Amino acid sequence: MLLHSFRVTPNNRKVEAFIKHYDLDVDIHQVSFRDNETKTDEYYAINPMRRVPALVDGDLKLWESNAILTYLARKFPETNTLPTDIEGRADADRWLHWQSCHLMPAMGALKQADEKDLSTLIPLMDVLEPQLEGRAYVLGDLSVVDFAIASYLLTKLGRQFDYSKHPNVAAWRERVSQLKGFVETQMGKAAAA
Repeated sequence: MLLHSFRVTPNNRKVEAFIKHYDLDVDIHQVSFRDNETKTDEYYAINPMRRVPALVDGDLKLWESNAILTYLARKFPETNTLPTDIEGRADADRWLHWQSCHLMPAMGALKQADEKDLSTLIPLMDVLEPQLEGRAYVLGDLSVVDFAIASYLLTKLGRQFDYSKHPNVAAWRERVSQLKGFVETQMGKAAAA
């Protein structure tokens, strides 16, 4: 199994952190944008969007970071990171969609803005804060959802947000930042070959 990745971005880092946290048998290849690696015909056959991450597992060529996370959670059930009951899975899907449809666009807009108004994140943190009340992790136990959301809140912009009115989110951020996978994928560490 091979993951094509570029650790600098949250969508790539979340998958790499998951793989490294659980020591999964997945090779990680850091793509070279300088060499236009994602613009080759070979890469197009893996991901017609020409983006990363993309996972190759035999004949399966899977792209979209949250799809990769849930695939890995099912491929490696010993991680116990994806609920198997219908209600639990719906809850996980809700938060994965929240991350991709609300948190990611908000963070992207902030990154592109000339003036960084981090208060635009308050409504999102207001949604996440009560979910973490009395819970160590978003779904209670560590799950793919934590990797998906944390990859954005551990970014430079995510670190600049004032979490004083969101103590549950602040405590959760601290917990996930100490997870082996996120420690090993911090920027500045050597990228996996």
